[in-house]
Amino acid sequence: MTGRVGDRVTWQVTLTTGEDDRMQATKRYLTRYLARRFAWQMLGGAIGLALVLLVFSLLNITSEGPPSWLVAVATVTAAIGLGLVPGARELEVTAARALLDVDDELVVPARPRPAHRIRTAAWVAGHLASGLLVAAGLFAGIPLAVMIAVEAIAGESFRPGDSFYTGLPLPTGPVSLVLRLIACTVFGLLSLVATWPLGAAASALAGRVLGPTPHDRMETALARARREAEHTRLARELHDGIGHALTVVSVQAAAGRRVVAVNPDAAADALGAIEDTARAALAELDQLLAVLRDDADDAAPVALAPALDDVVSAHRRAGLDLSAQIDLPDGLPALLSRTVQRIVTEALTNAHRHGAPGPVRLTVGHAGDEVRIEVVNPVRSGSGPGSRLGRRSSGGRGLSGIRERVALFGGTVEAGPDGGAWVLRATLPCTPMPRGGREGAPGRTDRKDPDA
Repeated sequence: MTGRVGDRVTWQVTLTTGEDDRMQATKRYLTRYLARRFAWQMLGGAIGLALVLLVFSLLNITSEGPPSWLVAVATVTAAIGLGLVPGARELEVTAARALLDVDDELVVPARPRPAHRIRTAAWVAGHLASGLLVAAGLFAGIPLAVMIAVEAIAGESFRPGDSFYTGLPLPTGPVSLVLRLIACTVFGLLSLVATWPLGAAASALAGRVLGPTPHDRMETALARARREAEHTRLARELHDGIGHALTVVSVQAAAGRRVVAVNPDAAADALGAIEDTARAALAELDQLLAVLRDDADDAAPVALAPALDDVVSAHRRAGLDLSAQIDLPDGLPALLSRTVQRIVTEALTNAHRHGAPGPVRLTVGHAGDEVRIEVVNPVRSGSGPGSRLGRRSSGGRGLSGIRERVALFGGTVEAGPDGGAWVLRATLPCTPMPRGGREGAPGRTDRKDPDA
């Protein structure tokens, strides 16, 4: 029995605690939403009342006793003009965020467009109208309902000269008395709770009126697309530059480890190549990080690719049996020259990483207004298009980067097995720069070094 009584006491305490939590949550809701929205409406009511008094005073100077419709039209016009004042949108956005708890995105443009000004003027006019309506209900509607009810209950009207005179006839019987009291109660309650639906409507409309326009959304989408394109470009530069360097470093480190005991000079050469490659990769990485920190000069290249002869020499030192024939015209644009270097770097890296031992042939030339790149390397057995290696070679990030680079120039690229070898062919449209412009890589022919 004791245990059961204790269980009932615990259950009762739990229910009491839950009810207290719900009450506290309700109080927080009323304080956070209703009180803040009421404050927002009272702010609009205060400004609107001041505007009405100002308009009425000015109209009363020109013509005594102006008609109500003229006062209303002039007040609405003044409210719209108030919304066009610089700084009005900033104030309204701040008030909406602080008092209406708006979760939608609100925009304060640096250079307002006509659409922003129209929306701001409409919002200010609506804010003032909502505040005046709530203020009229609280400070005029409720007292009027009370006075009408008092007259009906007392059965006597106030005198015409009295401040509380309503001008309504007294109820003629009990039924009309009850109906009038019900009407006064409903009218008073509606005047009291008008702040809730009007505040909810204002909170729902704030995002649409003070939020971004279609033009703002287009600018945001374009800016996001530019950032994503920049990130993609940086990722491509990082893959092409650092990935190539790591491939050369890994090959040189493996070669040096094998010959360190029998051929110290060859091991020293391998360590030197690792040092040079790592230093160049660190310089490239530093340039990329400078771009991410916005410290780099926008006019400077993001990551200058090494010259083609340096790329060829690095792969030869790493053990690639490479023959190269390079013939480029003078005056290539810097971006095109850099793209050619990156494509050659990636193609030779893939040949070194995924190809079989054997001769690799690199041909870089030009015909008419096109630059043509061809890399042919042997493939390992079982590395056809359906194999795992074939899928890796044809769908990796490196070839995707080559396709993206070629697509920027409107060129074409083909990569795949061809007669027992893996062949990559890329064609880029070429428009040489004038002699006075920046020159690209000089044209030359580099035949296979028999000692490589």
